[in-house]
Amino acid sequence: MAYRMRVLGVYGSPRRDGNTDLLLNQFLKGANESGHKIERIYVRELKILPCLACGECEKTGECIICDDMDIIYKAFINTECLVLTSPIYFYSVTAQIKTLIDRCQALWYKRKISNNNNFRPAFFISVAGTKGKKVFEGAMLTVRCFLNAIGFRLKNCWLYPGFDAKGEIEKHPDILSKIYSAGKNLI
Repeated sequence: MAYRMRVLGVYGSPRRDGNTDLLLNQFLKGANESGHKIERIYVRELKILPCLACGECEKTGECIICDDMDIIYKAFINTECLVLTSPIYFYSVTAQIKTLIDRCQALWYKRKISNNNNFRPAFFISVAGTKGKKVFEGAMLTVRCFLNAIGFRLKNCWLYPGFDAKGEIEKHPDILSKIYSAGKNLI
């Protein structure tokens, strides 16, 4: 069966089956039902070392560290659409996602070396335990910069404050339905 687009879902929460996991599952379910090819990466299951700031990737676009980032590099290069999720920790993304982001400096240099200025669509889904006015601002700055650096443009984001307990989002079928529809109507 031919698929419409390769969609990569990146699960950024350290908590299995938490609110962002549940939301991303809905998005990918909708996308899959519309004929898109789905791939999933659970960052919490990978071994990713932090960036060493050694500068080696500046020369080649390749990171010298051998770990599970190799899986992520390949997936990011080969996908046509990226859906990133992260709950908010101290007004930013999780440590798992931030480590992944920092290690993508190599992809930025790879794009720079190859003079690749093409951008693919990306989406961000986030949940915060608090309802602070600016609770998503730090994460949004980081996510936008990251996506642009690796060749994606943020098309849309869904940000839900006030959901702290595991699975609490399931009590809101309207939100789950909205995210499912976003995936179902992915173009």
